Amino acid sequence: MGKALLIIVLGFTTIMSTVTLSVNRRSLESVENFSEHYKISMARNVATSGINMALAKITEDSTWRSGYYNLSVSDADFDVLVQDHNTIPSMSSMELRLESTAIYDDIAKTIDVLLGIPPDIADLAVFCTDTIENVTIYDENRVEDPSLAIQNAPDMLPFDKQSLVNLAQTQGHVHAGDFTPGNNYPNGDFYYDAPNNIPNVIHVSGNITFSGGKTAYGIYVVEGNAVMDGSARLEGVIYLPNPGSIVIHGGGSPKESSITGGVFANGYMNGTGNHISVEYDPDYMEKFGAFQLAKKMYIISWSETPDSLR
Repeated sequence: MGKALLIIVLGFTTIMSTVTLSVNRRSLESVENFSEHYKISMARNVATSGINMALAKITEDSTWRSGYYNLSVSDADFDVLVQDHNTIPSMSSMELRLESTAIYDDIAKTIDVLLGIPPDIADLAVFCTDTIENVTIYDENRVEDPSLAIQNAPDMLPFDKQSLVNLAQTQGHVHAGDFTPGNNYPNGDFYYDAPNNIPNVIHVSGNITFSGGKTAYGIYVVEGNAVMDGSARLEGVIYLPNPGSIVIHGGGSPKESSITGGVFANGYMNGTGNHISVEYDPDYMEKFGAFQLAKKMYIISWSETPDSLR
């Protein structure tokens, strides 16, 4: 009986020792898992803070590209790299790439953000979603300045087209189908009401042709394509909201056609033939730019790299 009891006690002790060892092992694993999860969370939070710091800085100054290096927060070190089309040629001029890397203990986490920053159309002479060919861009002092043009933009900038169309209707400048403005159309001035700074706005449901040797004025909202014959002149802005093009045919006088103001096109601009020159006019573009919507930056994509050991 005593021997049997001893065996039972030894067996029970062995079982309890095994159970205790298993519980201790699992407790240790749980602590290790918690520690690992905590370090990953800290690295992720600090990397996210780096992105938020960069976003705040870019909101304050859209030209900021310096980034952050060797900063520390909550015992974690982090860097933020800012890149644009000057450092990554494949990027659009309307995009920024932010890369924030944080290291906490032995864990590294990187967050990559692609940011969209719409330009202010009032600061541009030409904006196209496709290519610009055989067109010379000048600033308001007649100095050549290609930086005043954006081509191959990924999307059209959001614009209050309806308000422009409503102005055209109020002014009686609505044309169904194709339209060719006469010389000095509509009143020989960019302004419909100069004392109140209200521009002429013309809405054309078809194509428009600016004739050679003639000058037109105002903001033209054209649903089709725009054609400029040789030596045609526009004092104002052409706005093509639908896929289209601006083309010079080469008819008329063998001189280039010219625009003083700007072009905003959901398509391409091609001056093949007699060439087209565009001279930026800050006053005209400011009046047109007042109808631009959603000028704030926006996040295109947000991604995280897998956790890695330092």
